[in-house]
This record gives sequence, C-alpha cells and structure tokens, in this order.
Amino acid sequence: MKISANTIFVSIISVILLFMIFWMVSIQTKYEYPDVTDKVVEARNMELSVKRGRDLFNKEGCYSCHKPDKLDGFRPLVTGKVSREWLFQFIRDEASLLKSKDSIVLVLKEMYNWSNGKHDKKHLNDQELTDILNYLASFN
Repeated sequence: MKISANTIFVSIISVILLFMIFWMVSIQTKYEYPDVTDKVVEARNMELSVKRGRDLFNKEGCYSCHKPDKLDGFRPLVTGKVSREWLFQFIRDEASLLKSKDSIVLVLKEMYNWSNGKHDKKHLNDQELTDILNYLASFN
C-alpha cells in the first residue's frame, strides 16, 4: 500500500489541529474567569429600582409636592434622620402618625405647614416603597 504525500500532509495537519484544540481548552480551564460580580448585579438592580421608583413617584403624584430634582427641603431633612420603616409607615399612613402625635411628623407639619394628608399609599408594597426611596436617594 502506497501512502501519498497528500495523505501524510493531511494527517500531520489534523494532529496539529487536535493538539491546538486540546491546548486551548486546557488554557481556558486552567484559569478561572470571574463570574459577574455581585457589585455589577447590585448596580444593575439598583438602576432598575431607581427607574421603577421614578415611575411610581410620578404615577402616585408625589412630584406635585416633592421635587427631588429641585432639591426641595423635605428630602434632605429626613435623609439619614429617620428609619426606612418610619418612612414606609409615613408614606402608607400619615394619619396614624399624626393621630399618635409622632414628634417627627409634628415638626415636619409645622415646618412645611402642610395639611393635605396625601401620604395614604397603603396599596404600595415594600418593594415599591423601596424603589421610591432608592429613587430619592439617587439625588444625593
């Protein structure tokens, strides 16, 4: 049986290609490539939360009184001074805080001379309120 030069050439090329494929696979598996980090995921989630918060803020009519882009006085006054839970309760049911004579609400009411009681958003869940607060925090 006679082997032609073409057969030898194709065999050599095939062996070289197989070697290169195995070598490339070994390099790929040798190094651990980082997965998407939590910080990237957190940043993307925060970005989506802020967008949802902006949409809710406008849909719920909050902008009629609060203008975070104009740096109205309310946001800086409460930022870092009250808990998230307190803000949740205030947004959901301002009247109950007034009824219980909550000192912070009484001070805010006097400072801003408001009497509209529009903070009655019981239908908003914790995620929606978190989105709104993240939207407001994005102005800091």
